[in-house]
Amino acid sequence: MYRSQSRITASNPSRLIKRLCNHWRHKFPVQLDEQGGDIELPLGRCSLRANEGVLDARLESTDRAQLQQLQKVVADHLARMAGDEPLGIAWQTEAGAEPAAQPAENRALDSRSRYGTVSRVFHWLMALLIVWQFLKLSDRIEEGEHWVGQTLVPWHVSLGAVLLVLVLLRIFWSASQLSRRPLHDPATAWLVKAGHLALYACMAAMPITGVLYLVGNGYGLKVFGQQLVEKGPEIAWAASIGGLHSPLAWLTVLLVIGHIGAALYHRLVKRDDIMQRML
Repeated sequence: MYRSQSRITASNPSRLIKRLCNHWRHKFPVQLDEQGGDIELPLGRCSLRANEGVLDARLESTDRAQLQQLQKVVADHLARMAGDEPLGIAWQTEAGAEPAAQPAENRALDSRSRYGTVSRVFHWLMALLIVWQFLKLSDRIEEGEHWVGQTLVPWHVSLGAVLLVLVLLRIFWSASQLSRRPLHDPATAWLVKAGHLALYACMAAMPITGVLYLVGNGYGLKVFGQQLVEKGPEIAWAASIGGLHSPLAWLTVLLVIGHIGAALYHRLVKRDDIMQRML
């Protein structure tokens, strides 16, 4: 176990401890009493005790590098909680026994601290393809008679087929990783889950309604040059369901903008590690 400590001069250490514990109690296990507070973070344990004009902070972690990260996280948050009051925080690392060797983490899988390689590849590959699909909206500009409309948009149907396969694989992968993934803030967990569920529903419904639109209107279906469904007579029910494709596209645009906005809010306003989990 690796340990470090710091004696921090503060005008009101009890209030500082209470602020930090209340800030973190929605994310991590926190114990707060008259003597101080204890916080269990993914990086390690933080113990805070209030004395006359001094805040005693002790950190513990099973990993040396994580202890250094924990020092920075705790120092940054204490400074934020202190507001205009300057804090002099100098960590002193204690010598400790080397922890027992732990099995190497499989970085392909998700963990409580971040998403694994597979989840991140799914996320960013699909994000790129979805943005590419949004270029179809440029057909409303000069009827698509421009470079984007003539070069990138013609791939719309084929990329839609790729996205359908990817979203199905991603759903199965996400289901297998649910018990391992980072936890959400309980205060907003329902909103986060609802947003993700809506995004997944749109990502699956968009290519399905697109296929129904093409087949239902007799255009057939060609993917990467291969004619999967021949042109034929119109199919009323398929064309009717396929008519939802355009409204769903606009709904997906709004959901993606909301998703990006939420990520930026966590990064720039709350200054937490939510966005880093997927980078």
